Formats: sequence, C-alpha cells, structure tokens
Amino acid sequence: MRKACPITGRTFEVTPEEMALRKKLGVDGEPEFHPVFRFMQLGAFWQHWNLFKRKCDRTGKSIISVFSDDCPYPVWHKDEWIKHADPPAAEVDLTKPVFPQMQELFFRSPIAHNVGTANENCEYTDDWWYSKNCYLSHSGVSNEDLRYCYRALRVKNCSYSAFPFDSEWSNDLINSHGCFRVIFTLNSWQCSDSAFLYDCRNCQHCFLCSNLRNRQYCIRNKQCTRDEYESVMREWDLHSRTVYFRAKEEWGAMMRAQSWHRALSIDRSERCTGNYIDHSKNARNCYFVNDVEDSVNILRTSETKDCLDSVSPAVNVELAYCTCTVQDSCYDCRYCYNLIQCKFVEYCAHCFQCEHCFGCCGLVGKKYRIFNKQYTPEEYEKKKAAIIAAMKSSGEYGKFFPGSFAANPYDESLAGFYWPLDRDTAERYGFRLSDHQPQRPDGALDASMIPDRSDGIDRSIAESVFWDDAVGHPFRIEQADIAFAQELGVPLPHTYYMRRMQENFRLIPFDGMLRETRCGKCDRKTETSWSADYDGRVLCEECYLKEVY
Repeated sequence: MRKACPITGRTFEVTPEEMALRKKLGVDGEPEFHPVFRFMQLGAFWQHWNLFKRKCDRTGKSIISVFSDDCPYPVWHKDEWIKHADPPAAEVDLTKPVFPQMQELFFRSPIAHNVGTANENCEYTDDWWYSKNCYLSHSGVSNEDLRYCYRALRVKNCSYSAFPFDSEWSNDLINSHGCFRVIFTLNSWQCSDSAFLYDCRNCQHCFLCSNLRNRQYCIRNKQCTRDEYESVMREWDLHSRTVYFRAKEEWGAMMRAQSWHRALSIDRSERCTGNYIDHSKNARNCYFVNDVEDSVNILRTSETKDCLDSVSPAVNVELAYCTCTVQDSCYDCRYCYNLIQCKFVEYCAHCFQCEHCFGCCGLVGKKYRIFNKQYTPEEYEKKKAAIIAAMKSSGEYGKFFPGSFAANPYDESLAGFYWPLDRDTAERYGFRLSDHQPQRPDGALDASMIPDRSDGIDRSIAESVFWDDAVGHPFRIEQADIAFAQELGVPLPHTYYMRRMQENFRLIPFDGMLRETRCGKCDRKTETSWSADYDGRVLCEECYLKEVY
C-alpha cells in the first residue's frame, strides 16, 4: 500500500510488517507520515553536539549542560534532580485541548542537565556512561581518555572519532572497530599502525589503501617491502597539517575513483532492510542498529525488540512506539522521549524509573501519576481512559509531542544534523531554532596562526584562544591535545571540535532513505545509501564479496 505524506509530499510504502507490528502494539489505523519525517520529528527531541556553561536552576552553581540558558524547562544538575525531583502537578481540563495544558506543566517541571551515569572526570560530556577522563565527547559507553569523540564504545586514548569501537590510540577513526594506532580510517576492522584506510580488514602498516584484507606494508594498495614502506612514509610526515590535508585529499580521490563500496552494510542478520545492521532479525527500514528483532522504522539502537517508529530505543527495550531516547530496560512506552528504566507510560518525558504514568515530566521513581499527580491504580486507569478519549476527539491522541515541547532547539538535535531546516520551515513544522551566536573573544587568534607541525612547538600555545571562522566559534588547544598529537604523530587541532567531528560523521552516508542504483560489476539493481557520486563503484553483495574477499 502506498500513501502520500501530508507534510513532505513524498510517497511511501506501508509494508505488511509495519501493519502487523501496529496491530501487535495496539496502534489504530495506518501511518500518516513518511518514515523520514517520523525520524525528523522524533530526532528533533534528541539534543546533540552542544554543551553550555550555565547555572543550575536549583542551586545556582555553574554547570556544563546540553541545555542553554534559553531552555524552556528548569534545568537542575542531575544529582540534584535525582535526589529532589518533586515537580508540580496539574489537573486536566477535558473540555480543552490537552497538549497546551501538558506543555504548560512540562515547562514548570525541572529536568536533568545531561544524560549518563557512573562517570569519573567526564564533566564535559553528554549521553556518556561508565567512562573515565573524557572531554567534549557525546554518546558513549565504557571509554577512557577520549577527546572529541562521538558514539564511542569501549575505546581508549582516541580523538576526533565518530562511531569508534574497541580501539586505542587512534585519530579520526570513523565507523571502525578494533583498531590500534590508526590515523584516519573509515569502515575498517582490526587494523594497526596504518593511516588513511577505507574498508580494510586485519591490515598492518598500510597507507592510502582500500578494500584490503590481511595485508602488511602496502601503499596505495601496492605491496612493498618493509624498507620500501618505511622509506615512503618518511616523506609523509603526518605531524604536519599540510601533509595531513594532502593525504586526506588523496584518500577522497581514492574513494571516488578506485575503491569498491558495499551497497548495504548488513551482517549476521535475517530478513532485514535498511542499512548498518548487525546481528538482527526481522528489522525493517532500520539504520545503525544491532541486536534488533521484529522492529520497523528504527534509527540508532541496540538490544531492541518489537519497537516501531523510534529513535534510539536502546539497550533492552521492548514494545516502544513513537519514542525518542527511551532507553535502558524500558518496556511498553509510547509517545515519549528521554526516559530511562520506565514501563507502561504514555506521553511522558524526562522520567527515570517510573511506571504507569501518563502526561508526566521530571519524575523519579513514581507510579500511577497523571500530569505528575498521584492516583490509586483504579483511579489512574479510569482517568487515563477519559483523557485518551478526549484526546481522540480533539485529534491529539496518536500524535507525538508538538515540536515546541523539545527542550533543545531543532538545530541542536540529531534531526537538525541530518535534515537541517531554515527558520521558516522549522517554524512551519513547529520547531524552534537557536538564537545563540558565540562572540569572538577579545584577543582570540585566527586559526591560521596555529603551527603547521605538532612536534617541537612551544607548549604555551595552550594559553591562547583561537577562532574558527568557518563556524564562528572559539576553541583552545589543551596540553592534553599537544601530548596526544606528539605521541601519535598527527597535527594539532585546527578547528572547533564539533566541526571536525561532524565532518567525519558525514562520511558515513545516511539520509533516512535508500536509493536505487546499479551494481558497478554486474549491472543488477541494488539499493544503497551511497550518493550518486559513487555510482559505478557501488557493488551488490555478491559482487562485493567476489571483488574484495
């Protein structure tokens, strides 16, 4: 069955698997919006990339938060929030629309300043868990001594990496696993002492190579002796930013003209569609997922079952529908965002360890609440049924929160990164954009004044503030940055960290959809996330395995 999205105008297919899951979840009717718009709408509620120095609204102390002073919610340090969460409550007037009443209550309910727990010396992070000594990093678990990283799992001593896993002492590591002392690599596994790789496996001492397997001492995919390799590498002194940029340019040319690209990255999975899927079963239109079963239209998750239309319903989550960042052992949650360890909840946000709640915000360890107000189990069920009936009459029930509920501006969200909007379009969709404009500090130096080489520099450079004119943001080069660059043999930081992190992240192609192309070998039709720039070099799974392995 095909439908047209009333917002984007795009047509989309409603699959039997989606309808079956809607029935299992007890969701009436057919989906209304294109799956990409569903990702946009939900992803707008996942704050990303930004950290702000502001005051805790409870204690007045300075804190580092993902939410700026412009956040419409009261923002408390997470420790204070967990200890003292007692937000106001309200009674619902069933003669009036419910969403405006809910928003008025939510904006009076304190929320935690960031997400994560069990960290040591990780103040400048968000969505950061069980980690130690990490700085300006986002969305990671079990990491140590990281700087400027995103979506890192079990990683140590790395910088400027996006989607690094189980790796150490690497720089500009992008969607790569099990690497050691690797500099700038995309989609590579178990590589070491190498630089500027793409889609390599178990390679050591390789440079500017792609699609290699189990090789050593290769340059531009050509076999060298150890002496030949070391002689050439002395000419590529990556301490120099100029040399580093030259290698990066050649790497990009290699990607377009010489490398083979796997159309879809789906591994150890059965009956799955989408991309970047691992160890999953019956995952349909899912992206960046692993250990997912019987789920449809999911973006960024692991350990998920029977979930539909959700962004990051991650880690042992089941029966989630129309949610964003409902995580860590949540069960039967719908129309919710930013929940941890919650069960049987609807239209709730910023809650922790709550059960049987409806229209609540800012609660910790509560049960049987409606609009934060306590009820007996019997009163709760009766009251909830009456509110749902009223919301169905007004056309509100079954819809996610309006964009105005988001604690963060759209441009500071995951959706804002993938699907940026101009101000007029954002307002039409109900989202707000940030008015925050960093000012150039007095005395800030142009980034062009950063020394070309990282070795032999005056460490007093750490006392200077630099200005990244491309994004209009100040940044510093810390002593730890200097030590890391000299140890690994890479240049000093030369941009605001977020700019470089996002540039790396964009090398993983994704826009929420797959497009049809033809295999560069057999000419059969295949789907892919790679842009048309790579046509002719994109291979179907059968040809990729023949060519690369």
